[in-house]
Amino acid sequence: MQKTKKLLSIIIFILMMFLYCIVVMAFLIKINFNHWLIEFIVYFILGIIWVFPSMYILRPFKKK
Repeated sequence: MQKTKKLLSIIIFILMMFLYCIVVMAFLIKINFNHWLIEFIVYFILGIIWVFPSMYILRPFKKK
C-alpha cells in the first residue's frame, strides 16, 4: 500500500504542477505589465507559492 501511495502522490504532484503552470500562464497573459520589475516580482511570488501545496501532496515521502 505504501508504494502505491507514493506513486499516486508523484502522479498527483506532476498533474497539479502542470495545472498550476497553465493557470498562472493564462492569468498572466491577460495582464499587461508596464515595468520589468513588477513582472519579476509577480513571477517570483507565483513561483514560490507552489511550494506550499506541494508539501501536502508529497507528504507520503516524509520519514516518520
